[in-house]
Amino acid sequence: MSASRDAAPRPSLQALLRDPWWQGVLLLACATLVILARAGAGPLANYDDAYYAEKAKQMLQTGDWLTPRFAGVERLDNPPLFLWLMALCFRVFGTTSFAAVLPSAVAGIACVGLTYRLARALGRDAFESWAAGFMLLGTGYFLKYANHAMFDVFLTALFLGAMLTYTRAWRGGWPAWLAIGALTGAGVLTKSVLGLFPLIVIALHALVTGQAWRLLKRGAWLAPLAAIVVTAPWYAYQLASHHEAFIREHVAWLLVQRGLGTAGEGAAASDPFGYVKELATTYWPWLPLALGGLWLTLREWRATRRTAADEFPAAALLVLWPLVVLGVLSAAHEKKLWYVMSVFPALALWSARGLAAWLRRDDVRARVMTGGFALAAVAGSVLALTPLGAAAPRRPDLQVVARAARSIVPADARIVLMGGRYFSVAHQFVWASDRLLVPGPGDGAALRDSLAAGRWVLAARADYAKLTAGDSLRYPAVVSSGQWRLVCAAPAPSVVLEAADPFE
Repeated sequence: MSASRDAAPRPSLQALLRDPWWQGVLLLACATLVILARAGAGPLANYDDAYYAEKAKQMLQTGDWLTPRFAGVERLDNPPLFLWLMALCFRVFGTTSFAAVLPSAVAGIACVGLTYRLARALGRDAFESWAAGFMLLGTGYFLKYANHAMFDVFLTALFLGAMLTYTRAWRGGWPAWLAIGALTGAGVLTKSVLGLFPLIVIALHALVTGQAWRLLKRGAWLAPLAAIVVTAPWYAYQLASHHEAFIREHVAWLLVQRGLGTAGEGAAASDPFGYVKELATTYWPWLPLALGGLWLTLREWRATRRTAADEFPAAALLVLWPLVVLGVLSAAHEKKLWYVMSVFPALALWSARGLAAWLRRDDVRARVMTGGFALAAVAGSVLALTPLGAAAPRRPDLQVVARAARSIVPADARIVLMGGRYFSVAHQFVWASDRLLVPGPGDGAALRDSLAAGRWVLAARADYAKLTAGDSLRYPAVVSSGQWRLVCAAPAPSVVLEAADPFE
């Protein structure tokens, strides 16, 4: 008998696509290609990427990994976990835009895989689980922030990890509850109180389904304790070493003023339906499928309200999860759609529910999956190999001046900003220049005194004439690009006394 006859037949493409293991592998491969295709391409944005990246960079420069700093000033508004990840990437890959966005990009890839795994854990079939992961990967807003050096996609990965572990803790024992607490604590160390959402969702789900007492007896009480153990050391250290500043910046400003709107932010942010309206305009093309999936999930919840205690009530979780996140954050004054990033996986699960109910034939589902994988591979290749769809450079003129300042301004010199709002310029400039930028007075005479004292001035083009008072030779613009000028004081002319020629 020939060797070819002895060999096992190769599985067909459709057979591979029906295999959950291969589905997960191919989804992660597509997510890696699409998300990393342009990771770190172009300069970091001023808000909030450059701000966080600069904090991580200063951790490396100062060796202080506990107290974040920006422009040499201690800033205690953000917990340190995500900054630690960025700093480690800087150490390995260098201080680059790619290294800054890498933790968020890897978290984005993990979110796709975790969404698929969560769908499987919730009892969804292979096609519906694949659709959930694929739709999250095909959500433009999610993809955008997976390439930002911001906390929110990483926080979403922690949230998904907690939800997946919860499905196991429902039937399991105390180790799963410890893991939920650790993931929640990591979320708090990433974005303060927003990291508490997994415990809030789980607690409400247990109460609504009537299983709170049973879960407490199985070890649910360990989850908040584990979260406290993870978060307490850093918070205790900051309260002990920077008590007044920590209360002022982290509690009073970040949580109270921004969260409750006592800092005088614009009234537009107080719209209680702001998030719903934004999602209604952002979540396309999946929104119709998501609404259909929500309806089916509500019907499933109603039909499965009386089930065995060990049977996980998936529909209740999928309804309560986005309801809690959107409900709580809609009550806050400060609203940014990326704050509710953890809702997007839930919307993907709703959308997959709607699609699975619409497409029931196995052959159609196989073609859709094949086409979806092919589309993701083509999209990732186009993003990686062509400039199509590339975002416009962010403030190229400021980038030119910042890179020049890195070369010509001494490392210990201060650059004073004239014109413009400080925080609308400083984050990007300090990150790109690696030089200290401080806010300065609008008075030209005072700034000329700073120049005479050896400092430099970053001036908007419209303010340059006011700065020089007509003497541009004395205060030359060493670098000019777009609307920005980097100015120093010219050295005083030397006076040379020549002796008279005796033979003249």
